[in-house]
Parts: sequence; C-alpha cells; structure tokens
Amino acid sequence: MYLTEFQSWIELAEGNFSVKRRIGTRRGGSQRWSQSQDIAQPWLREIVERWVAYRVNTEAADAQHIGQQESHVVEFARWAEARDVTNPEGVTRSLLLDWLAEVNSQTNKHGKKFSGGYRSAKISAVSMMIQYARVEITQRIPSNALYLAGEFPARDIPSPRFLEPRLIDTLRLPRSLDLVVDPAHRTAILIMMQVGVRAGHTCSLPFDCLIDLNRTGSLDKWALNFIDTKSKMNITVPIEPHVATAIKAQQQRALVESAKMGLAVPELLFANSRARSTRQLAPERLNIVLRQWAADLDLRDSAGQLEKITPHRFRHTFATEMLEKGVPIEVVQKLLGHRSLSSTQIYATTTDKRMRAEWENAKFVNVRGEAIEMAEGPAADAEWLLNRMSHAMQPLPNGACGLPIQQSCPHANACLDNCPHFITSVEFLGVHRAQSLEFERTISKAEAAGHFRLVEINKRPNENLKKIINALEDDPGEASDAS
Repeated sequence: MYLTEFQSWIELAEGNFSVKRRIGTRRGGSQRWSQSQDIAQPWLREIVERWVAYRVNTEAADAQHIGQQESHVVEFARWAEARDVTNPEGVTRSLLLDWLAEVNSQTNKHGKKFSGGYRSAKISAVSMMIQYARVEITQRIPSNALYLAGEFPARDIPSPRFLEPRLIDTLRLPRSLDLVVDPAHRTAILIMMQVGVRAGHTCSLPFDCLIDLNRTGSLDKWALNFIDTKSKMNITVPIEPHVATAIKAQQQRALVESAKMGLAVPELLFANSRARSTRQLAPERLNIVLRQWAADLDLRDSAGQLEKITPHRFRHTFATEMLEKGVPIEVVQKLLGHRSLSSTQIYATTTDKRMRAEWENAKFVNVRGEAIEMAEGPAADAEWLLNRMSHAMQPLPNGACGLPIQQSCPHANACLDNCPHFITSVEFLGVHRAQSLEFERTISKAEAAGHFRLVEINKRPNENLKKIINALEDDPGEASDAS
C-alpha cells in the first residue's frame, strides 16, 4: 500500500496528475482511493482535489464518507464538463438548479428513483465543495451560485428493514449456520445476527474483544467490547454463552493467522493472512457469503422472491427485538452506538406499529372466558396505550391488567378470581394450561388432607382458567398458532 502511495507522490511531482491518491482507510480496513484525477479540466480538478484534502486534514469525516462525497462531486464535474463549463464563472445558480433537476430524475439499475437521502447527499456534497472553493480558492464563482435551504431533496422517512421472525429463527438454527463452511465467516455472521454489530466493526473486532463477566461459579455472563468508529464510542454488548464460545474458537484461529503474518501478539479477532493490505476479513466478503447462504437455505419473501440478507438487516432486527422485549430505548441506543436518541426512535416507531397490528388482529377474552370486543377510533388508541402501559408497568405471566395504571388493584393481584380488569389472549394459552394443572394438583392434595378452605380458594380461579382455555381453543386458527 505504502509503496503504491509513494509511487503516486513521485508521479505527481513529475507532473502526472492522472494517478490515484489514497484518501484513507475505510472502517472495514480496506483503502479508499481518489477519483478526482479523472476530471479533465485542470481548474475543476484542483478545486475538487483541494476540497477532498481539506476534508481529510480537518478530520471532518472518515475515509469512506469522504470518498463517497468525492464521487458525488466528480460526477457533477463530469456533467458540468459535458455542458461546456470551462471556467469558474460558469458555475452559476442556473447550472446548480439544472444539476438538482438531473439528480432528482436519476434512477438506479432497476429503474427506481433514488431515495431522498441519497439525492440530498449528492446535492449537499456539491454545495459544500462550491462554498469551500469560493472561500479558499477563487472568488470567480458567482456569489449567488448556491442552493437555498428548501431546495435540498427531502429525506425519506427511515424504515427499518428487520427480518421477520420466521426468517431470523431459521437463520439462527444450528443446522442453518452449519451451511456456512468457513468457521470465521460463520462466527462473524453469528455475532452480527445476535448483537447487531455492523459488518465493518465485526471484521475489525480486536483480538481481546471478549469480556468475562462471570462471578461465583457462573458460566453464562459474557460481553463483547469494541470501539464504534462511526460514533467514536466504546460499546459493550452482553452476549449469549454460545456466542462467547464461538469467539473463543475464533481467537484460536486468529493466533494461527497472526503467526503466519509474523505477529507475536494478535491484534484482530478476524485476522486474515491472505489479505495483504488489511490483514483482516473483508466486509465485502461477508455480503457475498450472506447472499450464497440465503440461496442455500432458499429463503423466500412473501412474494416468493429470494430474500436479501445483509449485515444491516441483522442490526435492524436486533434493535426491533430488544424494543419488543421491553428493553428501554435509552439502553438500546447505547447497544447500537447511536449518538442521538432520534436514530433509535426509528426502530421504536416501527416496533410500535407492528405490535399494534398484531394486537388489533388478536382475540381477547376476560376472566370468565367471554370475548372482548375492541374499540375503534380514538377509543382504540386509548386502549392500545393502556395495553402497552399495562405490559410495561404491571406485567403478568398469563395476560394483562386492563385497569388504568394510575389506579391501584383492589384484588391483591388475584387476577383469576373474577377480576374485571383481567385481559388475556391466545399467546398465553400454554401458561394457562400449565397453571390449570398446578391448580388441579393443589386442589387434589388439599382435598386429600381435608383442607377444604384451600380447596375453595383455588377452585374458583381454576374454573375461570378452564373457561378461558376453552374460549381460546374454540378459535382453531388461533389455537394452532399457540401450540
């Protein structure tokens, strides 16, 4: 890498401006090289090159992001050349508006219009480059050559692309993971799938990323620790024992790979002696492996198309699952390495929509096994909020309390003893059956011992339980789903 870069310096000194220059190292470890050398007009090439150098030297962003911005301004420069813009005076507001129209009309290889965020990124890069050029390089660019605030393409409302439960459950099966032949690839996928770490951060995990949290003989408390280079935060994520076991095995492989590279002390968990420049597993390689894995499993979406599995979909799925399990959003924010809570809120909004859709389609019965009709309109909104608050504040193993959270329960939590606020659904059917069996055993022992008061106390809630079970089992579709 450094020999290549040194050779580039020599050629530049000799007046060859067509050589590539190294911008920096991507988050995944590979190098990002310049594209501005392909701009034909010297004055425009100089502006772009100096702007890229400014971005690098001021550490305004990482090499990956700066490289993406450079590609946007290089595209603009080539487009401007085709329109016979031969000097800085030609960079007018009219030209910028034409470029805005061009960007808004562009489509991807599938004929679909680019997202608002991507179009906005293109316009923002050009806008920043021109502003820098006017201040630092030349005053010849017209002062009104700029974009107004309202002219930037509106960003689309972010929509997390989590994997549906049936898909992620299939991927997590040991027999599914066994289809990934390379053990290093398999471990990397397991980490991304279980704790939502980005592909670049996974591939660059330090060798000593595993933290042992076990005390007093426990064996199941482990955590993953690394630096999130995007947010510049130290991230610690609890992991399951089988993930820790996989990481330990990968550490042994990393010792072997590091020795091949002449390293006495391993630096990376996914050391790769075959990667000459980065010396690590490449994120791009993981994308290829995931595509092949989805094909081997023949994973299909609802339309019958082969499902696209990506590292970032694992991240979205992890965030969604954490929120659905009731993990506070502030904790999920830290697990994901988000600097702003608004980034995490995207997942919370989607999670709420999905959970409400399931709630609206569910069948609910009261403590006597009678079906409960759900309200509509604003009343439905209120009942949904009450349901969420009840699960968060008064969780029950067999249903939910319909009493407003501001009121205290007058029944000492005897929900099954004719409590008018008790609500349950088919998802708790297994709990109800087990609880009824326990009631039967308790009643049988009490009768044998002559403890008739104990029989009376347990008999009424058990009768209600049987009504609930019968009512929920009367819906064949719901009952089969719960079994």
